Amino acid sequence: MQQDTWVKLIDSRGKDAHAVILPYVFSVLGVFAFIIWGGEALETGAVQLAVAAWVVLGSLWTLLWFDGVIADLSAAMKDMDQEMASSNVGQNFAKAPFPLFRGFNALVLVVMAVLQITALYS
Repeated sequence: MQQDTWVKLIDSRGKDAHAVILPYVFSVLGVFAFIIWGGEALETGAVQLAVAAWVVLGSLWTLLWFDGVIADLSAAMKDMDQEMASSNVGQNFAKAPFPLFRGFNALVLVVMAVLQITALYS
């Protein structure tokens, strides 16, 4: 792979990661705000179901999107040219524990979804 193509790919996937993080954070904060200040609306089963569906589907969407980003970054590490691979950044990139990142990402998203659903139905 040509170096400029590699750089564009990494840049694109980095933008993808940034694009999903902020909406997810706002979504979680919005759900918790609704749970705290939702009042009588939370007594309605249909409302609870809609919020629960949003939590589950939004978390799944974020998990799949961000996991794809991490998987692509891991694969891109193997496609570095020799010049990039021998640089300090390239060496640091090659040491990154991508499987750990993927597992931690999944753990955080699952825990957050469970906390939201638990708070919603408590």
